[in-house]
Amino acid sequence: MLPRNKHSVLLAFVLMAGAVAGWASPVSSKLLDLVPEGAQIVAGIEDPHNPNSSGRLLLVTHSCNLDFKDWVAITGVDPRRESDEVIEVATSSPEGELKDHLVLVAGRFDREHIFRAALRNGASLSEYRGQGLLVVEPFARESQEMNAARWMAILDDRTSIFGAPELVRQALDRYLSGAGPDPMLVERLLQLHPDMNSWNVLVMSGSMFARHVAPGQLHAPWAHILDGADELTVGIHCGSTDRIDFAVHAMSSEARSSLARLAAAPRAISVDLSTSMRPRLRTLSVERGCVRGSFLVPGEQFERWLASVYTRSPSASIPQPRR
Repeated sequence: MLPRNKHSVLLAFVLMAGAVAGWASPVSSKLLDLVPEGAQIVAGIEDPHNPNSSGRLLLVTHSCNLDFKDWVAITGVDPRRESDEVIEVATSSPEGELKDHLVLVAGRFDREHIFRAALRNGASLSEYRGQGLLVVEPFARESQEMNAARWMAILDDRTSIFGAPELVRQALDRYLSGAGPDPMLVERLLQLHPDMNSWNVLVMSGSMFARHVAPGQLHAPWAHILDGADELTVGIHCGSTDRIDFAVHAMSSEARSSLARLAAAPRAISVDLSTSMRPRLRTLSVERGCVRGSFLVPGEQFERWLASVYTRSPSASIPQPRR
């Protein structure tokens, strides 16, 4: 059962339609430069380059979903809007765990057109360090879920920043100072193969992880391996056969022992991920409290599993950005 707490982690989907040339490692993304240092949830997605793919899996908070939904609505007035990459961020603040949220989008945008339309619809203008901002009050449809204004900035008609004012400030500070990406975030992403189309990094204390990342929401019998985790990195490479890379840190000793026995087996191992998907375990290593590995899943099976999860997720009503 999915958590009711809007700041808990849930499953979300982002559809990137169209195609761009080639693919790049997540660590080469310029959006990473804008991610505030120490963020507890960072989720990224780029165009899957797969005409049969309807979306990719992300683990984010409900507030991130609201940001994304509202970003789609605000920028939808731009007929030439293009979205090549999305990164969603959540982190704690003095107001609560995972309270702050941010969405970053790379593509092509008509800033003047978007801002002008938003002002006609009740937004106001502000400024931070010389950068023009939209101040967006909560939409009427979400007044029971969100009570604070958010900021939007569009940089050079190529990068959109939208979310909690404090995180927008931090992102703009990083942009204006020319800061590179958070080294710890890069280090965690380097645990994955470079050809990821979507990825997640979750870092928080074990107790906080248990409160916000409920294994039951993953709808998979293997989810107990997250017991005692304080760090999860996962990435998905799209294709006729999808590859799911993962790295889990500081898991329970029982889970580590169980996976260590799997890693020692001298044969290919099938792991039941759900009743509709049976991936093949490609690699697995266990060392110093960290388990890393990869699953291979036929693309059609993975799409069916995504569809079944989608129907159980509150994010199912979120509109998808199209190019």
